[in-house]
Amino acid sequence: MEYDAVVVGAGPAGLMAARKIAKKGFSVLILEKEKDLGVRACAEAVSASAFETAEIPPSPSLTSNIINGAYVFPPDESKAVKIAGGDYKGYILNKPLFLYALASKAASAGCDIQMRSEVKGIKIEDGRARSLVYERKGEIQSVNFKYLVGADGVGSVVARGCGFEMGSYEIIPTIQYVMVNCNIPERDMIRVYMGNEVAPLGYVWVFAKNEYMANVGIGVRGRAAKPYLDRFIERHPEFFGNAKVIKEGGGGVPVGGQIPELVKGNVVICGDAAGQVIPITGGGIRTSMAAGSIAGETVAEALEAGDASILKRYPMRYSEPWGSRISKSLKVLRVIESLPDSDLNTLGELLSGDDIIDLANGLDVKRVAAKLMLHPMVAVRIASKLI
Repeated sequence: MEYDAVVVGAGPAGLMAARKIAKKGFSVLILEKEKDLGVRACAEAVSASAFETAEIPPSPSLTSNIINGAYVFPPDESKAVKIAGGDYKGYILNKPLFLYALASKAASAGCDIQMRSEVKGIKIEDGRARSLVYERKGEIQSVNFKYLVGADGVGSVVARGCGFEMGSYEIIPTIQYVMVNCNIPERDMIRVYMGNEVAPLGYVWVFAKNEYMANVGIGVRGRAAKPYLDRFIERHPEFFGNAKVIKEGGGGVPVGGQIPELVKGNVVICGDAAGQVIPITGGGIRTSMAAGSIAGETVAEALEAGDASILKRYPMRYSEPWGSRISKSLKVLRVIESLPDSDLNTLGELLSGDDIIDLANGLDVKRVAAKLMLHPMVAVRIASKLI
C-alpha cells in the first residue's frame, strides 16, 4: 500500500490532521492501535470554542453537560474562587461520540481508517521516513507514504522512532472514576481542588456529566494517585456518601510543555505526542485539534508544492496563540507547584475568577502578576516569579 500521508493516532489531533489533508484530494490512512475511539480516561471538559476549532456544531448527542462556570478550591475550601459569567461557557463531552463525529468528517473527506493497527517500526532513509510496519488484528502489514503525522499520544512511537527530542517531555499520572449517585450541587459548575495534602503537584477534579454520574479524578506527581483520590472522596461524604464507582481508568497527561521540534524531514508531530497541552489545567482537546488542523493544512501544502520544507510553517502558525499559551502556562505551573498550602490559600483570597483563567491558560499573566505585586507578602515569593 502507498498513501500520500499516514496519520498515526485517531484522537482529536490525528482526526483533524487527516481531514485537512484529505480535503485537498490527497490519499490518507489513519492507523489507530485501540479497537475503539475514546477508550482512554478523560475529564472531557472543553470550552464552547472547542466546537469552532473542531468545525462541527455542538449538539446534545456529543455533550453530556453544559458548563456555566467553575469553582477552584485552595487547601482551605472556604476560600474558593468562583469563575462564572461573561463569556465563560463550556461542555462536558461524550468524548467517544465526539471522536466518532470527527472520524465521520475524516471519512467523508476520503480518509481510510484502520483500527487495532499498532505501529511496530518506521523505516528511515536519507533522513526521511519512507514506510512503516504495523500489526493489525494479528497480521503484520506495511505501508509506504510521502508524509507521516505522529498523533499517537503519550509514548508516541512516531516521535521516538523518528528521532524527535523528547528530553523535556514530562507527564503527570492520573486516575479517574466515573461515579454514579453523586450529590453534587450546581451540576453546571465544575470543581477543582488544589493543595499539597489534596493532590501533591496536581489537583482533583469533579465534573458532573448529568444528574446521574460524574467524572471524579486526580493527577499527582511523586506519589501514588489512587490513595489521594480515595481519601478525597471519603472526606466529602456530602457529595459521595452514597455514590458508587462504576468505571476506573487512568493514564499520563503531558505537562512539561511543547517538545522543542515539531517537524523533522517529512514527519510532523501533534497533540499529546508533542506535549501540546495546557500544563496547569491538563486540557489538551482543543489545543490538539488546533495543532492537528494546522499540521494537516501544512502537509497538504507540502504535497501540493512537492516541497517538504513547507512543513516548517506548522510550528510558526501554531506558536501564536497556542505555543505561547502553553509556554506561559508552564511558567505559572512551575511557580504554583513550589508553593506551600498557606500561599495557595492566600492566592484564593487575592485572585478573581478572571485572574485564574488568565494564569491557568497562559493568557494575560503579566496583568495578574502586576496585581499581586501590590501585596508585599506575595510580591517576592509569587508575583516576581511570574513576570
